Amino acid sequence: MEKPENHAMESETLDHHKSENTQHSDESEQQLATETPKSDSSQLSLTQVMEAVDDFIQSLSSSTDPLREIPPTVEPFPETVDSLVSKMESSGLGRDEAEDSAFILAVNRISKSVMTLRELRLDSTPVSSWLNRASSVQNRAASLLDEEFRHLLDRSREKNKKNNNADVSSDSTHESDRCVLQEEETFPDFPPESISTLEKIAGAMISAGYEAECCMSYEMSRRHAFKEELSEVGFEGINVEDVQRIPWESLEGEIASWISIVRRCSTVLFPGELSLCTAVFSSEDHAATRKRLFTGLVSAVTIRFLDFSGAVVLTKRSSEKLFKFLDMYETLRDLVPAVEQSDSDLIEEIKLAQTRLGEAAVTIFGELENSIKTDQGRTAVPSGAVHPLTRYTMNYLKYACEYKDTLDQVFQTEPEQETKRNQREDDEEYKVSAFGRQMIKVMEHLDANLEVKSRLYRDPALRSIFLMNNGRYILQKIKGSTEIRDLMGQAWTRKRSTELRQYHKSYQRETWGKVLQCMNQEGIQVNGKVSKPVLKERFKVFNAMFDEIHKTQSTWIVSDEQMQSELRVSIAALVIPAYRSFFGRYKQHIDSGRHSDKYVKYQPEDIETYIDDLFDGNPPSMARKRT
Repeated sequence: MEKPENHAMESETLDHHKSENTQHSDESEQQLATETPKSDSSQLSLTQVMEAVDDFIQSLSSSTDPLREIPPTVEPFPETVDSLVSKMESSGLGRDEAEDSAFILAVNRISKSVMTLRELRLDSTPVSSWLNRASSVQNRAASLLDEEFRHLLDRSREKNKKNNNADVSSDSTHESDRCVLQEEETFPDFPPESISTLEKIAGAMISAGYEAECCMSYEMSRRHAFKEELSEVGFEGINVEDVQRIPWESLEGEIASWISIVRRCSTVLFPGELSLCTAVFSSEDHAATRKRLFTGLVSAVTIRFLDFSGAVVLTKRSSEKLFKFLDMYETLRDLVPAVEQSDSDLIEEIKLAQTRLGEAAVTIFGELENSIKTDQGRTAVPSGAVHPLTRYTMNYLKYACEYKDTLDQVFQTEPEQETKRNQREDDEEYKVSAFGRQMIKVMEHLDANLEVKSRLYRDPALRSIFLMNNGRYILQKIKGSTEIRDLMGQAWTRKRSTELRQYHKSYQRETWGKVLQCMNQEGIQVNGKVSKPVLKERFKVFNAMFDEIHKTQSTWIVSDEQMQSELRVSIAALVIPAYRSFFGRYKQHIDSGRHSDKYVKYQPEDIETYIDDLFDGNPPSMARKRT
């Protein structure tokens, strides 16, 4: 048997007490050797008696002769320990560490003596008499230790409760949220000397055969402490039965509380309980006890967490729930390391609940794809502006990308992902993560839907503007989000830019192609001379077409300022040089006749001014024509 004075040296969490405990142990024996009253029968100090007990226990293990009587030096030991119990009943443990250590050493020795003699089953009246006396003292000592153990646990708990109430009172004017976590919080806040005493008591009780009583006292006290901690952060307010009945807006608040409470358990309460349990039951021989106690404590709480999670998963799926589901998924994922020292069944339960949340998130994201595919709106967005579906989808994806690692994790668990990867492994776009592939699928559905919606515009030019607006909005959202850009890949982004340029060219061709054709010199000269009727008709057609473009396209909207500017610059570069050349060459042929301003309506400078009116979404004004 290890000597109890070395027991304190086994604690992993109390290494800083090693030398101190040994010193106090030595001091306690020295103190009792000089101060403890000598036994009337033997006139030996307690230290000498305990040394004699050690020799006695050793002899019992090695001797082959049956024991007939107790050695005289050991005979008074039960009474000596009994007197120590009486003293401790008056003063209590935890007041003098040297006395505590001496008392624990004495209890350990009498327990070892009793257990050894019982194993030998000796048929001797003197031995039986001594064993009965020693057993009675052992029971009394164990009862005292159990009472002190519970008292010390509860006293520290009550002290923490008072401190917490004081903190809450001082903070109440600043924060009313029931789930605010305090920074750098220590739980449970036991002073080192209390932990050292608890460790000694637990070791002594277990050595004496009172492990069940010790564990029961520990578990009851810590359950109460844990219940109080959770009650303070609103855990009792979560009602699983109400989850299916309350509206989502209210349930969101309950989920937020649940997340905050579980995170508190993951980061503060569970690690604190594990640390305390490891410190109190520090011996390697107590590993199973530690695990059982920790598992029992965290299981009761965790199962309630999982019940709530399971109830939330069963609620009706909708796209706005995705992010709360992902928050809950991450919360349970972070809970696993905090309980890894518990029973494996509990960890499996947490992972199962996490998997169900992940499956629900996959389903919800899939419903986003379906909602895009089935959006059959038949009303064109006025002025070719960005469609609300585009805004909603891109903002949703941008928010979803904040969870990209988590979403990638949940999509990687989908069995069909490997098949899809193999089918498209040569496609550059699909050399991305599992969630990246889902993003691309959503974008493909959005593109197809926008293409259908663009056909609601009868004007091909406005159709191009609509596709440009939406394409530009999508591209800017991607460029503005590192997460989306990384997920989609450079090849996909380059493809979007190429499509935008094609829409731009299509717009120019549909709108300005016929305008430029009016300024074609072909057909103006007849028999080598400028035909004024033809020239006048050309100017009239140009004026009419430009008036109509200005009237119509001034009401169109290009919301992106850069693209709006690029469009105007490209139009000016295309139209103004052609008109300036046409105007400079043929204006003189019109000026010589009557009503020349009827045909030459615009100066080249006017064209530039009116081009700057395009795509503002405002009613046209022709009042700015220069004279």
